[in-house]
Amino acid sequence: MKNLNLLKKEFLLGNNLSVIIWLFCSFIMQLIPSYPMYVGPYYICLCIMLSFALNQTSHDILYTVLLPVKKIDTVKARFMYACILECISLFLSVILGIIKGLVKFPENNAGIDLNVAFLGLQMFCFSVFNFIYLGGVYKNPIKSGVRFLFASLAYFAAYVLCEFPLWKFKSYRTSLINAGYQSFDISLAVDKLSWYRIPKIGYLFLQKDASSLVKQLPVLALGLAIFVLVWFISYKRAVKQFERYEI
Repeated sequence: MKNLNLLKKEFLLGNNLSVIIWLFCSFIMQLIPSYPMYVGPYYICLCIMLSFALNQTSHDILYTVLLPVKKIDTVKARFMYACILECISLFLSVILGIIKGLVKFPENNAGIDLNVAFLGLQMFCFSVFNFIYLGGVYKNPIKSGVRFLFASLAYFAAYVLCEFPLWKFKSYRTSLINAGYQSFDISLAVDKLSWYRIPKIGYLFLQKDASSLVKQLPVLALGLAIFVLVWFISYKRAVKQFERYEI
């Protein structure tokens, strides 16, 4: 019950209009044609940082530890708050992916589109951010800006890593088109590649037909496993850091 009350406090007192605006932007950005899909969910990371900044100005940490709760409970509530925001972002991506599939949105020329593989890769990007930011911010929660800078850089490095196979495939496809191949011939050429070849991985990440979505399920499962594991590792780190932190 204490954890639920603290979580309620995070949502009622740890949010302001700017957080709501950025959450809305994370939804809208993924509707932009030919735009990197990972940029929208990044605004969720910004919402998490803003909640720390807002609570810093309101002396929330001092107020919370004066309540009859354990230090570990304050960390748990903040982690639950961050996890819920990230899950909301993933849920919105699922809804948007279904909508874009029904209305036959054109291929996203900027990279991956909203499909099963994207969900797994996005959880990987969130995991990188969580490990660096949430897993280290409680070392000094009053000064969270520098930690957020490093976490943001790591997030976009993960974004580049996730998009690299698609960039390699599109480069490979361009070379085949320049050589006179047709779209059907390109599919056959990709099928002849070994499964571990980067262009073939990028080709799989790009597809949105039913059979390809099934093949993308291992990416989703791996992303989910990494997300859960990193969440618990980051939480344990944060608890140890906050226990040593002198308020």
